[in-house]
This record gives sequence, structure tokens and C-alpha cells, in this order.
Amino acid sequence: MRQDIKECTSISMDMSGVEENIASGITAADAAKYVENNDGTTLVLDCRPFMAYNNNHVLDALNVYCPPILKRRSNGFVNLENIVTCERRRRLLIDNEYERVVLYDADTADLAESAKDSNLYPVLKSLKQQVQIERVHFIVGGFTSFQEKFPALCVGQNGNPAIISLAPPPKYRTGKGGPVEIIPGLYLGDSTHSCQAAVLRELGVTCLLNVSTTCKNMFEGEFDYMNIPVNDNDQANLADWFLEAINFIDNARDNDGKVLVHCQAGVSRSATVCIAYIMYKNDMTLEDAFDLVRARRGVISPNLNFMQQLKEFEKELICRKMSDISDSVCSISTSLASVDFDATSSSTSVSDYSASSGAFDFTFASSSVTSPAVAPVSPRELVSPI
Repeated sequence: MRQDIKECTSISMDMSGVEENIASGITAADAAKYVENNDGTTLVLDCRPFMAYNNNHVLDALNVYCPPILKRRSNGFVNLENIVTCERRRRLLIDNEYERVVLYDADTADLAESAKDSNLYPVLKSLKQQVQIERVHFIVGGFTSFQEKFPALCVGQNGNPAIISLAPPPKYRTGKGGPVEIIPGLYLGDSTHSCQAAVLRELGVTCLLNVSTTCKNMFEGEFDYMNIPVNDNDQANLADWFLEAINFIDNARDNDGKVLVHCQAGVSRSATVCIAYIMYKNDMTLEDAFDLVRARRGVISPNLNFMQQLKEFEKELICRKMSDISDSVCSISTSLASVDFDATSSSTSVSDYSASSGAFDFTFASSSVTSPAVAPVSPRELVSPI
């Protein structure tokens, strides 16, 4: 192991169950060297919740997908697909193309303590169980320490903005690098995919939803376009476009068409629109819709502002659903209230029907048996509680 790696004091097995030497701690300065001089031999993994990651993270770090419900269901074990969400990097890791893996959480300085309230140790342990790699390190002090010392190597809403290249997009690469189909008729991709007419034709795409201020509509004579001109920042209002975007996608799918939703990178804005559509169309919660979209395209990462707008959209959908249920109950109650429960009136109606149609005479008015008095029934009592 290289001499510039500062190994932490060995952690013996104790009541917390933390394994000895499962990873070595490195300082923020050592981590910064790997990040700044990264030649493709270092994989950096962010073990914090995705909202914290979206807000700010170490340059080129991947966010580990480890929601609480997943940990509970797997008893703390995290699948490699969730640890390294990018398929290309995951394959490089499995093929031993990385010399080291560097992980961090918010502020862990001691693995024994991270096991209590952080994803860091479960991810470390799960990683070591699934791949053979010797150099696995965690940043002592986590992202808090790294950001304080090296803010220029952080990217996000509170760090350096992501660099958006205005150069012509590279040629489309065949294989698994193309747009992904989230549900039948709905594709998610980036600006590169929106520039490949042959690929779009092959997929059967008929419409493109361009969620950006910089991407050009390349083939307006061949495909139908809708533009949502918003930027990927903490001030953009994407929620105001949700219903219009949903209508655009629905119209295409209802007419046997397919839609590619894209932005510059296919990570934040376009992913947000797809999540909103899935929530609305499939009656899903934000968490379930996010999981579905991320399962198809692992690199998605809506910024914190958009996640908050999706949360508000979820509340609106819940309120609308409850309102629809309430309206249905009121409609049933009104219908029942209009029914005439008078026995004499009912018998007359049946008699009239019998006389006019030649059917059996079910008239009860001529019966010599006196029916016992029955308490009137309120229409409300006939409606089953929800």
C-alpha cells in the first residue's frame, strides 16, 4: 500500500460489530490528490442521502443508492448495483480497473461510530463482500472536512457549478449508452441522444420534450417538439410545467407515439419531468416513482430544488385523490337520497309494470297481511364507510 495513505488506528471487534481493518482512513488532503489527479484509477463514492449529494458533493463522485427502506429489507446489505449505480463504472470495478475506492459520508471520523447513524460502514462491508479490491479508503471527517479544505473540488448548488459544454455533442455510441425506456412510450436521455435522428427513428420516437435553455431542436421538420426553458439551479420553477408536460407525453402515447424527454445531461431536469409523469400517471408516491426511474437510468439526480417541487406535487396529487373520493361519496349519497323508499309507492309501480307488460302480479298492496312498522333508513347508513 502506498506510503501517502494515512491508516487509521485498527478497530477491534466490539459490541458494534465493526470489523477490524475493513477500510483505512485517509485525510481530506490525500483524498484531494486522488480527485485532482484522477486518471481513471480512483472511484469516489458518496454515501450520504441523495438530497445532500444533490446539494453538493466531491467532484466526479457517485451517489450510493441506499434508502432506509432498502436497508431494512436487506438487513443492512447493499447490492453492488446500488453501491455503484453507473453500469460502466461498476463493470470497471468488477474487472479490477480501479486501483482504489474512496468513500465518504457527512462527517465520520471513526468507523465504529459510523455504524450507528451512517451508511458508510454498511456500504463498506457490502462492497468488500462483493468485489475483490485491496485499497478501500474512507475520508476521515467526511464531506464536511473535505469541503472545508477543498471547496474548489466540490460541485453542486453550494459549490462550483457544473461545467456545461456548448461544443457539438459526440457521435452516438451504440450499446447501452443510449436513451432508456422508462415505461412503454417514454424515453429519458441527454442532449447527445436528441441529436441522433437515426437512433430516434430506430426507437420509434415521434416527439421530443426539450427541458433546457441551451439544447437546440435539431429536427423540427421530422419530430414534434415541446420546450420547457428552465435552468438547472435552485431558482428554476419546473413545477409550473408539470401538467403541460404530462399532457404532451400523454397525447403522444395515446396516438401510438413515443417521447424522448431530455435536457443537457439527462440527470436533473428531464429526470424530474419523468418522475412527475410517473407519479401522475401510475398513481405512485415520489419515492416509488424515483426508484422506478433510477432503476432504468442510474445516473439521475434531480437537484434539491426540483425534489422539493416534486414533494409539493405529491401533496397536490394526494389532495386531488382525496377530493375525488369525497366527491364520489357525495354523489352516491345524493343518489340514495333521491330513492323513494315508500312501500305503497313501490308496490304501485310494480303493479303498473305487471299490468302493462303481462308479467306476474307482484303487487303487495292487496295483501291482507299487515307488515310490521319499519324504521326509516337514512341514506347515509347505506353507504359503506371508506
